[in-house]
Amino acid sequence: MVVNKRIMKAAGRVFNIVFEIVGWLSVLAITYVLLLIVVFDTFSTPTGSMTPTIKPGSRWMIINKLKLGGRIFDVYDAAAGLPFKVRRLPGYGKLENNDIIVFNGTFTDGWDSVAMNMYRYYCKRAVAVAGDTLEIRDGHYRVSGFDGTLGVESEQLQVCHYKKYLASLPDSLAHPGWFQTLPYDGETGWTIADFGPIVVPAVGTTLPIDRLNYRIYRKYIAWETGIQPEWRDDRAWLGDTPLDSYTFTENYCFAAGDHAIDSQDSRYWGLVPEKFIVGVKL
Repeated sequence: MVVNKRIMKAAGRVFNIVFEIVGWLSVLAITYVLLLIVVFDTFSTPTGSMTPTIKPGSRWMIINKLKLGGRIFDVYDAAAGLPFKVRRLPGYGKLENNDIIVFNGTFTDGWDSVAMNMYRYYCKRAVAVAGDTLEIRDGHYRVSGFDGTLGVESEQLQVCHYKKYLASLPDSLAHPGWFQTLPYDGETGWTIADFGPIVVPAVGTTLPIDRLNYRIYRKYIAWETGIQPEWRDDRAWLGDTPLDSYTFTENYCFAAGDHAIDSQDSRYWGLVPEKFIVGVKL
């Protein structure tokens, strides 16, 4: 009987120790998850689109979520492709020109639509932020009112040199498909060397919806309103309502890889909604 009591006491102590360990591990796990949501995350960069700033294969790149605020959304609905809303916790700052960001892919079914892709992440540089007017001239990024260098000058010079090389070729060879950019209409003739100007919308930005702006912004209008704009009778329509201008309800940015001559970015598939941004590189 005495032996049984000793065994019971020993078992009780072991149970208490195990229970305490499990409790602390649970607290640590919950704390870690909360930190991943609110404070930081880590990513690797498998491609060379951000060279020479970030080498391909770089691991454990730390992303600061506090600056813009951590995102809260239904992960299960997002992963299943169901409608969901993204909300941000308060942050201590705002997105700035030249910030290196990690963000969810901006499309799932094709470049002509906007959707947050839970299965794809990109690392690029925010060369233009909400409210900016951006253009590219001879491969170099220019933002009205910003006097500094955007991105990596030496990499943009490669684009300029390639533009000159293409100009020396016969017309039949001078326009490779990868050199062309949105809106892919054959009218603007925009390329990775000469692009824009375009306005990067902020909340409250109102733009006229002429033929060019319709081609550039229609997918963002569709994403914000849930209605696909149409061009008919030589004007834009949103449902049965003529769309002569549009006021945006979201902030966007123009994200570009530092390796400008070989980076799939906003020049090709368009603007990044700020809600898609995970955080800013430390």
